[in-house]
Amino acid sequence: MSSFVGTVLLGSGESLCVPPSSPPDEPGLESCTRHEGLGWAIRHRLRVVTPEDRLEDQPLPAWGDGWVCFAGRLDGLPHLASALNMRSAGMADGALACRALERWDCDAPARLIGDYALAAWHPAERRLILAADPQGMRSMYYWRKDDTVIFSTTLHGLLAMPQVSRAIDQRHVADYLAMNYGDADTTFYRDIRKVIPGTCVVITQGSIRTVEAHRFDPERRIRLKDDGAYVETARALLDQAVADRLRAVGPVPISVSGGLDSACVAASVHTRAPSTKLLTAMAGPGAIGIRKGRGYADERPLVEILARALPGLDAEFHVASPNTDWSPDSHLSTAHSGAPYRNPAHLAWFGGVYRRAAALGAHSILTGNAGNMTLTWDGRRGLLSALRQGRIVRLARELAMGSRGSPRTLAGTIWKHLVLPLKGQQQLSGELRSYSALSPQAMREFDILDRMRARGNDTGFVLQGDSRRMRIQSLLRSRHARSDVMNMLRGLYGLDILIPLNDVRLVEFCLAIPEEQFLKDGTDRYLARRLLRKAGVPHAITENRQRGRQHPEWFAHMTEAAPSFPAQMERLRRSPTVGRLIDLDRLDHLIGAWPANAQAAERQRKTYGALMNAALSVGAFIAWTEGTN
Repeated sequence: MSSFVGTVLLGSGESLCVPPSSPPDEPGLESCTRHEGLGWAIRHRLRVVTPEDRLEDQPLPAWGDGWVCFAGRLDGLPHLASALNMRSAGMADGALACRALERWDCDAPARLIGDYALAAWHPAERRLILAADPQGMRSMYYWRKDDTVIFSTTLHGLLAMPQVSRAIDQRHVADYLAMNYGDADTTFYRDIRKVIPGTCVVITQGSIRTVEAHRFDPERRIRLKDDGAYVETARALLDQAVADRLRAVGPVPISVSGGLDSACVAASVHTRAPSTKLLTAMAGPGAIGIRKGRGYADERPLVEILARALPGLDAEFHVASPNTDWSPDSHLSTAHSGAPYRNPAHLAWFGGVYRRAAALGAHSILTGNAGNMTLTWDGRRGLLSALRQGRIVRLARELAMGSRGSPRTLAGTIWKHLVLPLKGQQQLSGELRSYSALSPQAMREFDILDRMRARGNDTGFVLQGDSRRMRIQSLLRSRHARSDVMNMLRGLYGLDILIPLNDVRLVEFCLAIPEEQFLKDGTDRYLARRLLRKAGVPHAITENRQRGRQHPEWFAHMTEAAPSFPAQMERLRRSPTVGRLIDLDRLDHLIGAWPANAQAAERQRKTYGALMNAALSVGAFIAWTEGTN
């Protein structure tokens, strides 16, 4: 695993370019190595996460006088090595990526599986290749002016260069506040571009072109012999994804909750590393009581059941430290990624888990993220597919069995999963204002509602009507900012976040199999529940329909930070950019109308827990970039 910054001159290469600054300090990064040639310079820092990382010697020579720089981890190494007529044993991942580029050039990223970013320089053709993995786990940013290109695996690597402006891309910020996510090469900075996940950017003196390396196919279908075969195949793919991510130096703990996603990962890990630590973020004082049937706040009972069912897995529970900074302008995100984070309080809430993982000597941590659109998909959007296909018997059966005799549940299912998707995507300013503090001026100036329509987004988050296309759109939306978050967590804790349920091979399988594998006889998340039953996970988890509440003491923590809000607002009002993009008067009103207690706040969680946190943290980020903080 690496972090690097590089500079190339696209012209004749007869001169030396200005060397880049060293990649910023992060936990676990080794000292900087410097490499220079005519027309190029690289600064590289190694982080050892896998045993093979010790074999890295970057940049790797390619195309004679050229080179490849690689950051991340490749999966499916035997298959890739076989295609290259090589042996993977004793080779660093970057060396295999380098040979792949020499063999297949800019078509090589289409053959790579894993979490990676790379840069490659072909001197004879004066051509720079930049690529990033399809799921946004690793990032590649670049800046170009005339014949000079500066590229980096982090935003800070570019921002450290004096010629790179920190000027904000206000349209990008407006999209972010409106949650108008989608694939684009823009960043929070006007002059910095990002390699879109799953693509390869080829830069020459006369052109910049983007080559698609990966695309999820909504038309692909997989049919197996019976229901059991789907479970067996899903488990095999999950086990492969987990095994690839357990190739690590030191322990690999799991961040777990009581949900199905975490249980799937834990069940797979148990067969390979039965002494693994389960680390759970726990609610502390001030947790809001949740009404029966609306979820649960305490993860401990279900996690303890999971640990007892999988002997050897050791459960630990961590409450946020009493001196945790809950203020939205704490700059935890900005200082380590160069980008804002919508809800820094959630980051602080999980901080105890990440700090404990680092204290255990871990260089990486597994999570159960991303399952909702893949292995643990609930299947309910498939009801619309049944209606459109004229499968009325299936539709009626699932509605009847899923409602379990409750007219209210039946009506809610019909409204959410049939009526709203049939109505189609809508862009409503009232809905937008319910979750975003974007100013009315910015909404008009940047045509936000039209931009959402153009990207296929909508203010009600209905997205696509078709189940598979909706899931693909959600996956693409999720990867929009993932690399910024991954960089932030590496910078804060020195940890690589590993997400087996996000593995491309598993995702593509889950997208292609019949909808009945996810919803059958009224049972949602049917595939994951069957997989866990077969793994011996108890009924209390496999049949649980309740959802755990992330950060249930959010209002207590926001109230703890509230005394700092007037000073934050004063700083934000000093920035014309913040005033243009964010409705500061509305924020002042929310602060003045502070809820009387946690129960009152829970009824306004979208406003106070999401809208306000996002607005204050984005405002603090803008003030940081402008120096007005």
